[in-house]
Amino acid sequence: MNRKALMLAVLLGSGLFALTGQQSTPSGVFTQTQADAGRAAFENTCGKCHTPTLLGRKGDPGELPPLSSLPVEYQEFIERSGGFVAPLAGPVFLNHWGSSTTAQLIERLQEAVGAFPPEGMNDETTVNITAYVLRVNGAKAGTQPLTRSTAVIVRSVTADSAR
Repeated sequence: MNRKALMLAVLLGSGLFALTGQQSTPSGVFTQTQADAGRAAFENTCGKCHTPTLLGRKGDPGELPPLSSLPVEYQEFIERSGGFVAPLAGPVFLNHWGSSTTAQLIERLQEAVGAFPPEGMNDETTVNITAYVLRVNGAKAGTQPLTRSTAVIVRSVTADSAR
């Protein structure tokens, strides 16, 4: 390779490396207020099945809250699914939802809530619960509120974004 071509390749390669190194995680796509409201709503609704840790149910004895403490229709639904309720946090969740957008996650949570509509659940509550789920998965709050149309890749804002 001649000297000019080699120099050009080095310059282009180092410029590409510098650009790649400067990419950063998008700023927060939800507010702290939304995540706090989402936590309260989650604890009063989704947390009963998905557990307060957001790690879901595996059908193991001793899971909290106890299955027997849930409304009968929840118990029957969980029993029909073999005691399994999908996690909303951690590696399994991020492997499944990491490449989806926040708008798709909001839509899915709304559909799930539609199966068991808790009292007071509306679009704003679902968005807030999504903000809380994102925060538990390592996303940072910002100044921009999350909306149903926010379409940011989940993995790009969570702790899993380094992968």
